Amino acid sequence: MSRVVVKASVVLAAVLLSAAVGAVTRFEVPFGVEVSGIENRYSTFAVFTRPNRLLDVKLIDLAGSDAQILFDGVPISAAGQTVNVRMPETPGTHSLQISNGAGEAMQLNVFVMWVKDDNAFGMLNGYRIGDYPGERFKGLAIYDPPSAFVEVTRENADTPVSPNFTLGQFVCKQGSGYPKYLVLRPELVQKLEVVLGELSAVNPAVTGLTVMSGYRTPAYNKGIGNGQYSRHVWGGAADVYVDEDGNGVMDDLNGDGRVSRADSTWLAGFVDGLERKDAFGDLIGGIGTYDSTPSHGPFVHVDARGYTARW
Repeated sequence: MSRVVVKASVVLAAVLLSAAVGAVTRFEVPFGVEVSGIENRYSTFAVFTRPNRLLDVKLIDLAGSDAQILFDGVPISAAGQTVNVRMPETPGTHSLQISNGAGEAMQLNVFVMWVKDDNAFGMLNGYRIGDYPGERFKGLAIYDPPSAFVEVTRENADTPVSPNFTLGQFVCKQGSGYPKYLVLRPELVQKLEVVLGELSAVNPAVTGLTVMSGYRTPAYNKGIGNGQYSRHVWGGAADVYVDEDGNGVMDDLNGDGRVSRADSTWLAGFVDGLERKDAFGDLIGGIGTYDSTPSHGPFVHVDARGYTARW
């Protein structure tokens, strides 16, 4: 992806907020799929499943008889409006490509996950996971401990999980070599794509979002003193900033000539404005604003927890 330097006077917040709503999201195809209750229309997207499971992919706005489908390069057929694929018995990364008669294609990168042994004492293949809370936060099912994790290797770290994000961008920062393991919620990836698409629609100089922190193992999260119910621990949150000049910190988004918490406040306000205008649909969630420290610049926390939270 080419990088474009964002000037100090990138654009006024009020102009962005008024123009962003209704902008066309980039990288969509004219049909969709539904997997595990999640609808996707992006040209590239991640699917997470388990070994030996029958993966059901429902086609939307595309007749099964008109679909050309390849799983790891091998042609398969739809059964009516559903694509049924039996997953391999071992974890790994696979490709499911669906095309229409016009040659427009959707690439689903399928991650067959490792199922965690309940007796593994917080470890998975030598990788420290730690212990999840024994009780749900507010009784919500989204806080159930995950029982399966995506294996991240040197070979699959650059695999796209959406048009603008890769698997490796969301790995935990805890020190270790490969393989690493993570949980990543597709709803979070979709929300980040909406944010980036809306930013870029009103200012084409914005071409990406830097993920400063994605998934955190409970062990790592505890080590940095964060709350045990952080959505990062369930793969449902990301700390992000805009860095088009590539200097490793937030750009001057509010145009005041310096980088400060005011820029993360600006970006948080932009995301909040999108949520208020229903740009996210069901992908509502938390937004947090953070200042610089000696180790990082300002950033914004974004999650898709399903209810509104602000700090």
